[in-house]
Amino acid sequence: MDVVSLVRENERARLVFSREDKPVNVLDEICLQQLESCLDQLEADPPKVLVLESAISGCFIAGADVDAIAAIRDAAQATRLAERGQGLCRRLEALTSVSIAVVRGACMGGGLELAMACDHLLAVEDKKTSLALPEIKLGIHPGFGGCVRLPKRVGWVRAVDMILAGRSVDAKRAARIGLADLTAPPERIGDAVDWLAARGKVQRGRAGPWWLYLPFVRWWFFYEVERKATSRFQHLDLEQAYPAIPATVKLLKEIVGLSDGVAYAREAESLGRLVTTPTCKNLVRVFHLGQSLKRQDAVKRGQASADNIRNTAVFGAGVMGSGIAWVAARTTDVDLHDITPEALERGMRSLGRLARRDAKRLRRIRPALDDSNLEGADVVIEAVIEELEAKQALWKEVEAKVSKDCLLLTNTSSLSVTAMQEEARVPARMAGLHFFNPAPKMPLVEVIVGGQSSGEVVDTVAALAVAWGKYPIVVRDCPGFLVNRCLMPYMVAALRLLESGQKPEHVDGALKHYGMPMGAIELADKVGLDICHHVGVHLSEAFGERFAMPAWFGELVKAGMLGEKSGKGFYHWSGGRRGELNPELHRFLKLPEPPEGDAAAAVHEVPAMSDQEICDACLVPMLVEALQCLDEELVESAVHVDAAMIFGIGFPPFRGGLLRDFAQWDREKLVACIQRLGLEVPGNIGVLDEFV
Repeated sequence: MDVVSLVRENERARLVFSREDKPVNVLDEICLQQLESCLDQLEADPPKVLVLESAISGCFIAGADVDAIAAIRDAAQATRLAERGQGLCRRLEALTSVSIAVVRGACMGGGLELAMACDHLLAVEDKKTSLALPEIKLGIHPGFGGCVRLPKRVGWVRAVDMILAGRSVDAKRAARIGLADLTAPPERIGDAVDWLAARGKVQRGRAGPWWLYLPFVRWWFFYEVERKATSRFQHLDLEQAYPAIPATVKLLKEIVGLSDGVAYAREAESLGRLVTTPTCKNLVRVFHLGQSLKRQDAVKRGQASADNIRNTAVFGAGVMGSGIAWVAARTTDVDLHDITPEALERGMRSLGRLARRDAKRLRRIRPALDDSNLEGADVVIEAVIEELEAKQALWKEVEAKVSKDCLLLTNTSSLSVTAMQEEARVPARMAGLHFFNPAPKMPLVEVIVGGQSSGEVVDTVAALAVAWGKYPIVVRDCPGFLVNRCLMPYMVAALRLLESGQKPEHVDGALKHYGMPMGAIELADKVGLDICHHVGVHLSEAFGERFAMPAWFGELVKAGMLGEKSGKGFYHWSGGRRGELNPELHRFLKLPEPPEGDAAAAVHEVPAMSDQEICDACLVPMLVEALQCLDEELVESAVHVDAAMIFGIGFPPFRGGLLRDFAQWDREKLVACIQRLGLEVPGNIGVLDEFV
């Protein structure tokens, strides 16, 4: 099977990448071997012009073989792989031919490193063209020379940002920052290649800016880079959790001013050390989890139908509704409906802030105070008040005006989709599409299969979610669905710890040290204590005591202490920032009065639990509930549970997932911990064996 073909045309040659066995081009073993063979021929008989291109629509080269990286267990082996890739790029760079990479579609990682080794990079103006060095998201850094070549093209400041963030750029931005030498529409590729060929070979000099070569300035620059890169992880030991971040900063700082040969050697050695870390293996797994959701069977079946959806109507212009409108505007025109001008104005104002990044998307969103244009909607999504009667009343009005093929989707976080269908004229076209807050940022959506939802509708919704940039999990209709059902035992356990005298900041701190983006108590404040209480009551009615909120929690809600939205809950809040502990908390927990001026002592002093004990107390109930959901077949696959926890609630990616993390435990120890917490040991606990 040829995956790299050398095609000669008079004084020119084309190096064509293509695959029949994969949906994208990757630099795996067969590709590297054939590329080496082609370079042998090119060195023996070089053409005047060499063009690198892809025969796969929407993809130039997606990067190195991720599975091969995950399989490496020896640092020396990883270093040799990097040296091999560097050697290929250096051979390409050294050809006497004028080399031009025609980048159309995804150009990632090793693919971009190969393209940068060419004299010229032509970025084709296509919506699928995207260039990035995203290796940091896999727990490594570029290893085929990207850390050396990118600064020469875009300068050290932009290069450091792109490498540490793994951020992608489109064709036009690539040209603006110097990554691409030229852009062209598809119909002008030939002319653009001719123009670049006429410019001849290029010798790139030292990367700028000049001031970075002053020792003190360089030290200060990378000090600030490291401070910014690590600020999000101040509760973590980065050397254990995300070692690629400090290692990449260290490498980039070291290679400033070094000769290329020495810099390449440092890059390869550093990569070798990172590839063998548990974090790299787990982040590769997380990458595959995301890919599996985007390529699941439901998405494939629904692709054609989803491609025909052009118009979306969203009801409810609150935080969630306006966020959903923004997401939907990625591929469709959107009407954002609300019944009051004030709510609609607030919603559009919040969209205006998002539009700073993408003004074109905002122009696709039309505010509406009435129900106009419903007859042209292909899909209607409701994000109104979380009350069954209100939602059913809305659907009754909507169904009277939409076409017979229009999809009806509810964004409910806990109400029964099946119950909503009972009042619907055509229940088969109704399903749930549960976004997480904030909708533009959170990558997961739950596609809820109501009792009467048709399979075609579910497939279409899953494919539509992917088109909107989300990872869809298909979940059977059940109180709390999957994510909230697993999340609530975690939050209830944290509340019980407060009852026992543990301090909120200590509980939150332990969970953040574990890797959670925020502690359970702070999360309750962010979500809204009223919403948490509502969901808790709903789930406890369905599943019993393990979901029951403490009585004092309801008293907090009655007193108007709702968390961030009201300015105080467990903590004080101002401008979206968490402040000190709420000193009134002791009244509700029935604990002694704190000394005057010492809000932190609102919880009486009891022996502090260790971080491990707190994490066990909160996370083991989440595990038990997740296994129960699997036993009830709420989702198709156990790996979907791990994906949901990572992409839905921010379970630490470096741990690989909830099931993956607990699979590393000694089984007897885990069973003993479950029993010690008063929980029933799941009968399907053996599922964890699949994740070892």
